[in-house]
Amino acid sequence: MSRLPTYRHTRAWIYVVVGVLCVIAGVVVTLTQFKKGEEGTGNLYVAAFGPVILGLGFVMRGIAELAGYRSFVAFRYLLVANPKVSPAGRVVVAVSLLTTVALVTICGGPLGAIARVMLMSVFDMFRDPLSILLVISGAASVVSVFWFVIRHSKPSMVGFLFGLFVTVASLVLSRLVARNQLPFVHLSNETIISILQVTGITAIAGGAVVGLATFFGSLRAFFTFFTTVPIGGVWIGTSALVMVLSVMSGFETDLREKILGSNAHIQVTREDGDFVGWRDIKKRIDKIPGVVASTPYAVSEVVIAAHNNGMNVIIKGIDPKTVGTVTDLISDLEDRDSITRLDPLVDDTEDRSIPQKPHDKTVVDPPPDDRPTGGDPIDFSGQGSGSGSGSSDLQLEPPPSLDPPARAQIDPPPADLIVSDETPKDFSGRDDDYEPISVVDIEPSVSRRTQALPGILVGRELVKQTHLYTGEEVRVVSPLSDPSNPDATGMPIPFNRDYRVAGTFYTGMYEYDLKYVYVTLDSLQDFLDRGDAVDGIEIRIEDPDDTDAYVTTSDHEGLIRDALGPGYRVVDWRELNRSLFSALKLEKIAMFLVLGIVILVASFSIVGNLIMVVVEKAREIALLKTLGASDVGVTQLFAIQGMMIGLIGTILGIATGLLGCWAGKQFGLPLNPDVYYIDKLPIHVDPQSVAAAAAAGILISIAATLYPAILAARVRPAAGMRH
Repeated sequence: MSRLPTYRHTRAWIYVVVGVLCVIAGVVVTLTQFKKGEEGTGNLYVAAFGPVILGLGFVMRGIAELAGYRSFVAFRYLLVANPKVSPAGRVVVAVSLLTTVALVTICGGPLGAIARVMLMSVFDMFRDPLSILLVISGAASVVSVFWFVIRHSKPSMVGFLFGLFVTVASLVLSRLVARNQLPFVHLSNETIISILQVTGITAIAGGAVVGLATFFGSLRAFFTFFTTVPIGGVWIGTSALVMVLSVMSGFETDLREKILGSNAHIQVTREDGDFVGWRDIKKRIDKIPGVVASTPYAVSEVVIAAHNNGMNVIIKGIDPKTVGTVTDLISDLEDRDSITRLDPLVDDTEDRSIPQKPHDKTVVDPPPDDRPTGGDPIDFSGQGSGSGSGSSDLQLEPPPSLDPPARAQIDPPPADLIVSDETPKDFSGRDDDYEPISVVDIEPSVSRRTQALPGILVGRELVKQTHLYTGEEVRVVSPLSDPSNPDATGMPIPFNRDYRVAGTFYTGMYEYDLKYVYVTLDSLQDFLDRGDAVDGIEIRIEDPDDTDAYVTTSDHEGLIRDALGPGYRVVDWRELNRSLFSALKLEKIAMFLVLGIVILVASFSIVGNLIMVVVEKAREIALLKTLGASDVGVTQLFAIQGMMIGLIGTILGIATGLLGCWAGKQFGLPLNPDVYYIDKLPIHVDPQSVAAAAAAGILISIAATLYPAILAARVRPAAGMRH
């Protein structure tokens, strides 16, 4: 008998150690998967978050073992007095659910299973054994869950039946509408689409009601009503926190990918003076370990004008050969061959003037070569006798005073003219034989002058604003002026140059697609008269999160500064977009605090529940104190109750939140790309956010037990036994 407490104590610590190791393993796998970029796969949730949830269960079991009789008393109060679900019923429910899940997986997921059942006709369904098994298994799961679990709670039973009726009716109606098989009604295509949208929404709403009823009905079958309510509150709060933070992380990740696609990881610029001799600097940068590629660039703010429209844009000179290794500009082009059209399409440097024939310098104004010379003059008066040279070839026009027959004799009609007595046909109206004349609109080719201009790449939003289509000419005007080119008043004329639109790019960032244009580096240097100077060098490294080793910080100079020496400024993408990411981080923290209030509200139900326990179980508490329980022991008992409620609700909430994130990634919530610039809701599960949500649920639940535990510790044995 003396060995039993030691054995239980050792087993409890084994549970705690194994649980902690499972949690650590899950966190390590999660971080590894996320670094590999595999957060979108469904295996992540099984391989990473599964051990975390299992580890929390082991830790909870170990703490319960260490608590001894306190955990037994606390957990026994949370459960119902008599089990409502028999062991046989549990086996039937588990087998039916596992069979349904296996068949749904074989059919390609929930959407595949629904499509397999809904899109088939009745006869085709009975010919497919898998469809028959799917229908039978699904019906068996619904009936078994309802009969063995949900029927023990009347509110859950009513909600389950109502939601099931709405879901089935919506699916059947959508099937009939999709096939246009409604009796006595023939629907148009627009009406069918509208009805399908409404039935889809109602089916989702009915399914949500079924899920809530199943969840709370399952809890009610094992736990008391006063335990089910706080567990449900913690479950809703943690699941909502996980999903909302994942959506916000998705927007942040999407924004980060777009910024890193259009910009380099690190930029190197000169602190003072012009950046000349950059080729040697680029070679030294490329030799630094971890640097993937580098490219020079030059930027300036200009005005681009075309079609009587002008926009302030940022023009960036790039090296077409190396820009694709540092940024995603080439992959963002709608036509990737347009990068090769930045240079002039034709060479207009050669002399194309028409050679002139030398003439006699003694003649001031020589006649043209085709002028007739020699011969007698021609008499155009019409009164000559015809004796002059050339007069016999002259045919005179009869005077207008002659009558028509006389004119006909002098000027007979052509031989091929057909004269008919029929009434001329009226072409003012359109008869049945009318055939419209098709006019072929041939787009004029680009002129040679336009082909000789250097090319420029413009964003899709800039095309919408200024109608800059490929092949058109645009004028770029810089606010900088050329002192060597003054106007009539002596004021310098700003730099301006004509360009040819070589192509269009789409980055997914509205600001970039509207405000950035790209030309070759040589063209921009020649346009702004910079010579061989550039603004800086852009660098791409292997991991964008490891920029701290390359940039200058308070601890070290950085690898790039060590290789180049002083006089250069090195900044990474975080520093360049610090205000934007700081705002996103602040918004994420604010959202965490707002949704944490949901868990805080759920903790109030824990407080009320435990206070009722103190009032109701005053005699039992007094009896425990009479048997030797201390005030600390009674306080621990109520703390264990709150911890169990928090753990159960948090584990269920995290599992539901991750399941919702997986469903959102698989099926997606469509968005209007014209408004949000993305086609579906981005979701990115951040392990830190999930851990923060779990910690918030557990800690708030434990903190909610402090006041009821203090009230229980104040109960005096004599007063409790008296009442």
